[in-house]
Amino acid sequence: MTGRFSTDVYAQRLRVAAASAAEAGLAGLVITPGYDLRYLVGSRAQTFERLTALVLPADGSAPTVVVPRLELAALKESAVPDLGVTVRDWVDGENPYQLVADALTGSAVAVTDAMPALHLLPLADLLGTVPVLATDVLRRLRMIKDPAEIDALRKAGAAIDRVHARVPEFLVPGRTEADVSADIAEAIVAEGHSAVAFIIVGSGPNGADPHHE
Repeated sequence: MTGRFSTDVYAQRLRVAAASAAEAGLAGLVITPGYDLRYLVGSRAQTFERLTALVLPADGSAPTVVVPRLELAALKESAVPDLGVTVRDWVDGENPYQLVADALTGSAVAVTDAMPALHLLPLADLLGTVPVLATDVLRRLRMIKDPAEIDALRKAGAAIDRVHARVPEFLVPGRTEADVSADIAEAIVAEGHSAVAFIIVGSGPNGADPHHE
């Protein structure tokens, strides 16, 4: 499957997320790397000791991405360069939490539940209040799949069905479970999936592992 959706999909998600934050009485959302950041802007950036965060004001003004200068390249494959998002890069010695606060119009913010305490505590100290979780705001967006998501799910399902149809050809006497697992992994990627999360191949007494007692 492709790495991300088209830019207009993320633009719509950002608009709805901002409106939902406003409806909840928040000044905005602060989203650090994780599944929420990937959902909103298609970024696979990882969480490190230096803060990377999407700041989404609830008043509809342009979002800001706060990112360490040495990690700017992590945004290139996301929708950020095409969304008109303000990028505020920072270097060691500067205060990234102040950049977050500057992009907001108030202190009542919600943060993703994947935000490390390493970043939550300094941000709360600067804002003068403990942020709430953005889960209630964002889950309403994610409960109803948009057309792009439905299309991606259908393609992913069809791809894995084709892999399942090939499994009998991998089950040749004398081959190990590891051999079969490797074949399945190769077939999954060949069908267009970007990565293989896990594969369980079990036979005989291991057939129900790890779900047996």
